[in-house]
Amino acid sequence: MMKAARLHRIGEKLRIDHVPIPEIGASDVLIKISATGICHSDLNYRNGVGAVAKLPITLGHEMAGTVTEVGGDVRDVAKGERVCVHYVLSCGECVYCKSGKENLCEKYKMIGKDVDGGFAEYVKVPARNVLKLPDAMPFEQGSLLGCAVSTAFHALRRARVAIGDTVLIYGVGGVGIHAVQLASEIFDAGKVIAIDKLDEKLELARKLGADDVVNGAKSDPVKRVEEITHGKLADVVLEFIGQKITIQTAIECLGKGGRMVMVGIGPDNIVVSPYKTIIGKEIELIGADDHLKSEMAQLIDLVGAGKIDLSHSITHRLPLEDVNTGFEILSKGIGNPLRVVLVQ
Repeated sequence: MMKAARLHRIGEKLRIDHVPIPEIGASDVLIKISATGICHSDLNYRNGVGAVAKLPITLGHEMAGTVTEVGGDVRDVAKGERVCVHYVLSCGECVYCKSGKENLCEKYKMIGKDVDGGFAEYVKVPARNVLKLPDAMPFEQGSLLGCAVSTAFHALRRARVAIGDTVLIYGVGGVGIHAVQLASEIFDAGKVIAIDKLDEKLELARKLGADDVVNGAKSDPVKRVEEITHGKLADVVLEFIGQKITIQTAIECLGKGGRMVMVGIGPDNIVVSPYKTIIGKEIELIGADDHLKSEMAQLIDLVGAGKIDLSHSITHRLPLEDVNTGFEILSKGIGNPLRVVLVQ
């Protein structure tokens, strides 16, 4: 048996249950979890903003640990290897999978939403969904590659950031803070602007590569971006909050011919004036959903080479039994959280 933090009813706290350790199939591996990040998406699933496939379910999709069992058909993963997990379960056969876009798979499922995830002592996943971690990379940081870092990386790739672009990061929480560093260090943006309402997060954003920061609670974000860019506004905007007002404000911060990537998930619809925004300024509104396994592999190399620093990413560490405390920290912004990680 093992402990697992499971959602039994939408809107309620997770329960620590004792459940059987998963039995693996021929193509699966069993991972002893060492670290699992708590993502805002987990809050959405608990609160019913995104529908889970079953109840009860073990949430958690950012995870890293050690392989303890391998299925009979597994050849490229061995017991004892340190791994992180790509949470996208794809068929490998549809047109999207064959074109390298498994996040759009026709039979898409997600670990921690559609099948049991990483808020547990063990998790079963297909062997093809694991990536090996360097020995020097802490499990806590390795877990973040499963979403907090890879989602930001995917969003920047979707934005087609070019050298010299002015990139605006709207919301520098657990995902946005990595977008700041990646835009500056990996994508060679000409100028990186970070917007948030907390000065502490903006100070860290500046430390990690933001050239200018804007406190949206103390000033008009659009006017400040106009001032910073001398009226040109941003070439690329990435919105990581998902609230109606922040999305609409982010669109206003986008300059002519610009590209906005929408990442943040919220319950509200938005209204867009086609001529004043999309047509009149010839802008692009782009969606970014999840990430690709190939992007996680690139990030592992970048972290291993010292080109990405994840040492500032984790602000809270808690045991599995305190998962609901972690949810409260994230939902209420206690202690200005970036990432809350459950460690075992």
